[in-house]
Amino acid sequence: MDALLTSKQVMGLLGIKSETTLIKYEREGLVKIARRFGNQKRYSVKHIAKLTDN
Repeated sequence: MDALLTSKQVMGLLGIKSETTLIKYEREGLVKIARRFGNQKRYSVKHIAKLTDN
């Protein structure tokens, strides 16, 4: 199983300061949610790494 990141970790890696912006990126399909645990979202490290390489 891939390692997972929290919303705050993803925001830090992408340089996003607002959770609203992260949600906007999710709706546009730029950031994909790997798994949900209740109301908590987790993101794949591999997917986020691809975004930060650009």
